[in-house]
This record gives sequence, structure tokens and C-alpha cells, in this order.
Amino acid sequence: MNQELSEKIEGADKLIDDNPSKAVIAIKDILKRKVDLLEDEAYLYYILGIARTKCGRFFLAKKAFEKANELLPNNSENLRNLGWTMFMLNDVDEGRNNLRQAISLDLMNSRPYVDLAVTYLRDFNFKESKEWVKRANALEPNNRIILETIKMIERSEKDFNKFSKSEKDKMEKEKRDPKIQLAYRMSILEKFSFKKALTKDESEEVKEEARLNGFSVSIIKEKQESQISNNKNTKAKVKEILEERKELEKELSGMLRKVESPFTVEHIKDIIWHEKDDDDLTKIIAMFDRGEGVTELSQILEITNDAWNYFPHKSLDGLCPMEKILNYQDNYKK
Repeated sequence: MNQELSEKIEGADKLIDDNPSKAVIAIKDILKRKVDLLEDEAYLYYILGIARTKCGRFFLAKKAFEKANELLPNNSENLRNLGWTMFMLNDVDEGRNNLRQAISLDLMNSRPYVDLAVTYLRDFNFKESKEWVKRANALEPNNRIILETIKMIERSEKDFNKFSKSEKDKMEKEKRDPKIQLAYRMSILEKFSFKKALTKDESEEVKEEARLNGFSVSIIKEKQESQISNNKNTKAKVKEILEERKELEKELSGMLRKVESPFTVEHIKDIIWHEKDDDDLTKIIAMFDRGEGVTELSQILEITNDAWNYFPHKSLDGLCPMEKILNYQDNYKK
């Protein structure tokens, strides 16, 4: 491998933690070139999968890990990441099979043990969860992540045992519900993507991930992108955002009445203002969801996506994502 290519791969690798979306584009650019050694190409697809996972693009990550596995079969770390990705895509059994295979290939690697423990924790199977994290702890007794996972399992079991049997049954059913898992994945994808303006390549990745999830919804719609790119008058654009916000309030109010929800638009605005984790968007979706089919869920995600983009966020200094993107475009032109 030549020096230039080696430096490009190293640079893309370093980007993964700080800017995984940019890392995705950098890795894809390298892959367009001829990679000299099979191991290098397999490694590039492996880190591409990791970068996509960090962006919440689990279907696209799965494709990358599968390609890496095709090029370099039986790699423990690749199978571990593929297993976790399959779990996030709600293919729990296949995900656990991959994690167990990763363990069989490298018995001394504690990470797949921890990942297996977390998959059982999601199902409230505390016995199995504790067993796998116990094995991980035996390998690395002072590992911070393992110790934190042990505490998380203990807290979760303690909290779970406070509920009645009927409440526990409902919680277990919800955890296995594909629609809830789908909404959760979309919330991760949206939460990451609204933080900054997307380049064209990044936007295409996000749209493809949404499509693979079964939706035509994009984080920033093409119409919105066009409006921002072509609008030279910042004040006029801010006015448009405020008008769109008012229209959204009316539409949300109407939908809440239609589904006879006990919640109001103010509840939605409050969640968005105080957003803290990936479950916040799922909470909004749950205000509308009546257990109907994918078509209705798609409509719910569409308007929830708009609300997330147009209503203010405390974490964005009181601005909405569309205003942040407008500021980004304005500063870029300057």
C-alpha cells in the first residue's frame, strides 16, 4: 500500500469518533480507488460499518460489515459489530449468533460478551444478561465499560421489579414490537442528522437509510434543502420558518384531536426543547401511534420530523435545526 493511501486511511479512521458522517464520505472516496491488498479493502469496509453505526445508519452499516466479512471471513471483531448491527435492526437471533461466533473466534475478547449481555438486558432477561457480563468481567476485571454495564443491569433489574406483572408483560411486549424498534432507529438517525447541515453526499446516505427502513422521509427534505440553498434573504427565510412553525402547530393539533390523544402541541414542544436522548423522538411518536399500519406510522414520522426540525431546541441555543442550517449556509457564503 502506498504512503498516500495509508495516510488517507489513517485520516478517515481518526475522523470516526469526532465526525463519523464525514468519515463515511472519506472512506467511500478511498474505496472508489483501487486498494492494493485484500486486507486493506476489508478493513475499509469494517471502519465504514463502524462510522455508519455511529451515525445511526444501521442498514447501511450492515451492508458494509457483510462486505468486510465476504472479503475477510471469520474476523471476530467484524462479526461482533455485524452482530450488534443485526440486533439494532431487530434481527435479535441472528445478531446473537454472530456475537457467539465472534466469541468462539476470540475467547479472550471481552467486548462480544458485553454486547450479548446488553441484548438480553433489552429483553429484561436479567439472568442471562448477568451471566454474559460476568464472563466479560472475569476477562477484564477493571474494565470501565464492563463495570458500568454491571451497574446498569443491577439498576434496570431493581427498577423492573417495582412494576406489577401486567406492567412487566406490557413492557416486554413493547420491547419486542418491530414498530417501536423502527421508531427508535429513526429517532437515532434523526437526532444525529439535525445537529448540523448535511452535505449532498451525507444527505444521500441519510435518505438511503430512511428508504431501507421503509420510509421516503428524509431528515432534511429536498424542498427544504432547495429553499435554504436558493434563498439569499436571511430575514425572509426566518419569516418562512416562523410561518411553517405556525402551520405545523395547527396540523399537530388536528392530528392529536383525530387520534384522541390526551397530549397537546405544548407537550411536543416541551419534549423537543428539553431533548436529551434518543428516546425523546420516540416519545412524541407514541403520542400519535394507535397501532395502525406502516402507512400511518410513515405519516406520523413525517410530521414528527418536521416538528423536530422547526421547533426550538434548548441545546441549539434556542434555535431550531432549520435556523442552524440557515446560519451555517449564511456563514459559509461569507
